[in-house]
Amino acid sequence: MSGKKRTRDGQVKPSDTTQQLVEPTPPCAQRPLPSSTTTESQTTNQTEVAVEEPSELNNDVSNPAKPAQQATPKPKPESQPKTNSERQKLPKLPNNTTISRRPLLHPALPTPFSSSASPKVLYITAKSPFIPTLKRIRKLLTEIEKRAKQSAGAMSRGSRKKGALEANGRLKSADVEKGLVDEVTRQKGVQNSVSAGEKVCLKATGRAIPRALELGVQFQEDGDCVVKVEMGSVKAIDDIEVHDKEGIEEGAVDDAEEEDIPETRIRTIGSVTVSIGLK
Repeated sequence: MSGKKRTRDGQVKPSDTTQQLVEPTPPCAQRPLPSSTTTESQTTNQTEVAVEEPSELNNDVSNPAKPAQQATPKPKPESQPKTNSERQKLPKLPNNTTISRRPLLHPALPTPFSSSASPKVLYITAKSPFIPTLKRIRKLLTEIEKRAKQSAGAMSRGSRKKGALEANGRLKSADVEKGLVDEVTRQKGVQNSVSAGEKVCLKATGRAIPRALELGVQFQEDGDCVVKVEMGSVKAIDDIEVHDKEGIEEGAVDDAEEEDIPETRIRTIGSVTVSIGLK
């Protein structure tokens, strides 16, 4: 009976297994083997857990957990194309080159008395005088109005030859009403042909654009004209002239540098078209 604790009377102390405390395992050490009492308690706990598991499974089946909704990424706003990045700047030229600009080509100007088949176009420059240009545009508009009246008179004469109404006492009310309707539609057609027919177009590029807009504003203030402005761009060709470098012997110039210099290049300039017509 050695190894058992005894009281003062010599009787063996009863062992209290419920109050045994499990010493915590120190760090970096192996956990001690469980005693018989702890194994019995562990087996009983495992049986209790095993009995409770079916109820938990039933609850899971009856109330299935909803799958977690994945957060949909917000679509990024589409970036607008940058106009500045699309426009490529012209390469820089060396110091021994000069640029000569070619004049913009355009067809010959028609006479003020030409038909409506040839558009009336005026090319405005930065040095165009204001008052003489106004008079020239007004003269073109006057000729356009004359041609419209002449065409309307020719149409009326043709309608009279076909069959004009005469007050001979034998007119019918239906014929009179038809004649009035035809006359009203003819007059409206003449007005529409004048307003939507020929127009005087002012074209300007670069520094001449403000002058063309000033002319359009002046005719818009008159009240008897319709002004329309259209913006655009024009491509022009420039010639590049290469001069010999000073202070350099012949043959010392790099051939690769000369090959990189183009003979011509294209540049884009802004343009405006101001259309002026009668109401």
